[in-house]
Amino acid sequence: MKKLILPLLLCCSLAVFAQNGALTVIGNSNGVPSSFTKAGLKSVFMGNTANWPNGTKVKLALMKFTTTEGQQTCSKLFGMSSGDVTKHWLMTSMKGRVDAPVFFTSADALQQFVARTPGAIGIVAGAVTLKNSKTVLVDGRNSF
Repeated sequence: MKKLILPLLLCCSLAVFAQNGALTVIGNSNGVPSSFTKAGLKSVFMGNTANWPNGTKVKLALMKFTTTEGQQTCSKLFGMSSGDVTKHWLMTSMKGRVDAPVFFTSADALQQFVARTPGAIGIVAGAVTLKNSKTVLVDGRNSF
């Protein structure tokens, strides 16, 4: 009986996590701070920060806005539609102050980019799985 309960609880918790749409911020171990307020995180992802406090250049990584995670990021972090976020980044990147985000179709590819790129920070649904990257807390929590 005990052997059946644990897998059942695990499946239920994964289903709740998927329905919740919780997003996790991941960062490269080099340069990315360990925590942000949600407002501070939004500011970074709006392109208002060019370098981390240690001087490492900020590299933004996002899921494409055609993915579920990308749409959730637009809604939960930016509070905008994907079209409005795209317009914002077109205008911001033309000014040349900061680089536009790198977009991915898979969370694995995004995590690999963050793990190998100093200063990289990204948003995924799920947990950090690679070395050289860490979970970045948002308002003291592992996900938002």
